[in-house]
Parts: sequence; C-alpha cells; structure tokens
Amino acid sequence: MLGIYWLAIRQKINRSPYFAILTYLCIISIGINAYNIKNEKLRPRHYTNLETSSTYKSISFKIEQRLKPDAYNDKYIASLISINDESIFGRLLVNIKRDSTQDCLPVDAVLYTKTQFKNIQKPLNPHQFDYSKYLELKQVYHQLYLKHNEILILSKQPTTIYGYADQLRSTINNNLVKAGFENDVLSIINALLLGQRQTINKHIYNNYVNSGTIHILAVSGLHVGIILIMLNFILRPLLYLKHGRILRPLIIISLLWLFAVVAGLSPSVTRAVTMFSIISFAQHLKRPANIYNTLAISAFLILLIKPTFLFKVGFQMSYLAVLGIVSIQPILYKLWQPKYLILDYPWQIFTVTLSAQAGVVPISLFYFHQFPGLFFISNLVVIPFLGLILGIGLFVILLALINMLPDFLVVLYSGIIHSLNTFIAWVAEFEDFLFRDIPFPLIQVICAYFIIAASVQVYKHKTFRWVHFA
Repeated sequence: MLGIYWLAIRQKINRSPYFAILTYLCIISIGINAYNIKNEKLRPRHYTNLETSSTYKSISFKIEQRLKPDAYNDKYIASLISINDESIFGRLLVNIKRDSTQDCLPVDAVLYTKTQFKNIQKPLNPHQFDYSKYLELKQVYHQLYLKHNEILILSKQPTTIYGYADQLRSTINNNLVKAGFENDVLSIINALLLGQRQTINKHIYNNYVNSGTIHILAVSGLHVGIILIMLNFILRPLLYLKHGRILRPLIIISLLWLFAVVAGLSPSVTRAVTMFSIISFAQHLKRPANIYNTLAISAFLILLIKPTFLFKVGFQMSYLAVLGIVSIQPILYKLWQPKYLILDYPWQIFTVTLSAQAGVVPISLFYFHQFPGLFFISNLVVIPFLGLILGIGLFVILLALINMLPDFLVVLYSGIIHSLNTFIAWVAEFEDFLFRDIPFPLIQVICAYFIIAASVQVYKHKTFRWVHFA
C-alpha cells in the first residue's frame, strides 16, 4: 500500500498525513515480523517445544561464544545439535568447572555429554539485575553445569567465520605471550583491539568504570572512526588507478567488516561499522551524507537482522552517544571558538565528551545508578592518545602474527598501556566525584530525553513554543 500510494503522489506536492501514517504502519509491521522470524521459540524444532521422557539427556552442542568466567566456572553460550539423538536447536548457557590443567574451549568446538537442564536463577532482591532476562534476549533459556571429565570433545575445528576469527585471536594472543606481554597489558590489548573483555582484571575494569572511560574498552564508533581514517590514508594511492574510486571503498568496507568479525560483532562495533560503511560509500559517490539518515539506515539494517539488539544496553548507549554528539556538540562548540590550535583541540574533545555524556547520562543512570564526575578530565587525556595507542597496537598485532615483533616495541607498548592504566587508576581514586546509588526510573529517563531534545530545538528555532515544551 505504501509503494502504491508513493507512486500515486510522487509528482505532487502533498501535505496529507496518510503517507506518514502508512510509513509508520509499514515499519512497525516489518519490526513485528523481523522479531517473530528471529524468535526461535516459535519454531517447532526448538528444544523448549519438545518433551523428552528421561531426566538425564544425551546432549551434543557447539560452542558459539566465550563469556567472562566467574571464580568457579568457565562460561560459554552454546547451540544445541541434538538431544537423545534427535535433531534439535536452541541456545544454552554452559558452565564448565575451572581446571588449571585444561585450556578454554574454542568457538565451534562440538561436545557431547549426559546431563540435566537447569533453570537460570531469577534475582533474589527487588530491582536487582535480572541475568535470566538478559540471557533471554540472547534466546538462552536454560543452563548446564559440567566438569571436564563429563565431556567428550567431538571436534575442535572451526567451521564458521566466528570460529576462524576466534582461532585468529588465539594465535595473536599466543604470539603476544611469547613476545613477552604481561597478563594485564594483554587483557587491555584484547579489549581495545580485538573486542574481547573476558580476561580484564576486575579491579582494572572497575577503575575504567569509575573514571568514566569504560567506553574505550568497548570497540565502538571511536575505534572504527580512527581505523577508517588510517585506511583512507594508507589506501589513498588507489585513487590514481583507473577504477580506484570503486576499488578503494570496497577494500575499506571489506576490511572494516573483517575487523568487526574479529572483534566479535558486538552491538557497538556492528553499529559503528554499518554506519561508517554507509558514510564511506557516500563519500566515494561524492554525495553529502546526512548523519541522522546514516544513523537511521544503520539502525534499520542492524535491527532487521538482529531485532533483539534494540534491548541491548550497548546498542542503546552507542546510538544515544552519537545522537548527542551530532546534535549538541555544534551548539557547545559555537559558544567559544578558540583561534589557536593548542586551545581549540582540547575544547573540541571536551565538547564532544560533554555531548556524548548528555546523550547517555539518563539511560546510564537508569541502568547503573552512578555518574563519574571526572569523566571530562580522563577523556581529555585519554582520547587524544587513543589514535596512537590503536595505531601502534595494530602494528604490534601484525608483527606478532608474522613472528617479527622486536623486544623494544614490546617494552614501548607495554609502557604505554601501563601508563594508561596508572592514569585511569589515579582518576578513579577520587571517589568523592563518583556519585553512586542514584534512583532514576524509566519515566524520568523519558522526561530527561524530552527536555534535552526540546532544549536543542530551543537553540535552533528560538520560539516560545519550544521553551514552553522544555
């Protein structure tokens, strides 16, 4: 109906609301269908829809994702292959008792065991984080508790792109360990460059949270943007070739998606790579790219494939941060425009950081109930050096892969990461500036975003209606 109506009015200047109403209905129905198509519980072969007679079940499953371990267990998300020799599918949380003599299982490893399904525990206190609901968004409804002697490993060979990416990460880590990197440095390299935060020490992780710099440990738009700038610079000579203008964006987009796969295709990196792929394509077509349209297109494409990303904190915060930057930063920057670069560059970073915080503070308070008061100091120091840290880090990984990493580079890069950790720990020490236990219910989140949006409109339009609304 939307298509037919568009064909009918495309030559007319039409101000009727019907096109907008049809568009909303069309998008809502696409959303409902996309969600239902991806909802595994609606399929008859999902394990929750089948009754099995025996309490103990013979189960074979494949490792999909490695999670952060706890004090007692290594944790994995696994996809079922069969139950009692009956072909089945669905996802489980697998807890395997930690054993210092056993290595972690690789992605795509196929295992066989005989055990019971266990329910995932609900929260014991009101308003406590509900891990079972969080796992339901990943379509995980039960868990297994196993020991290494209760498992038969049928295969460890990678069979999917995720398995090969995990194998590549393991090779990089093994080579970095051989080169002499310590565990604390290695865990930060994994987070910054490979999108894997499972091995970060809890104390170091809390320092990044309390200093307001945890976002640099999640591969996101900041990281992908820096990598895009590097790739544009490195591949500039391709423009001199006959078909260089077509070849260059194709290579850049392919490399960005390769990086996204290696980084684990988290919501933030998927959003960033989708958005920058559209921007890169638009740049090479020499067409102006409207950032709001780019954000909308990237969100639409991602949610079409992964509808449950909408409910993920990382997805929500990354989009809100970018919206905050593109809508609020130009307003703040116009308040003062320094003539000298030495003042202009820190002012730009400060306004970007403040705008991003304005975008994420309401939802951050809703989920985490705390606010780091010194976020602007830590970001003012860290962000200017992040490009250098990422650039050297990618070079270190490349040399490690071909076993040509010199000792002086190991010492230099370890020193840079140690300095970063030391500075973050120093900022985190000022606990008086970390405001904790702030109650912020959903209605306040909605009101806060209305106020922010209305305030931006007040600046743009300067009408009493928007002042009144704000």
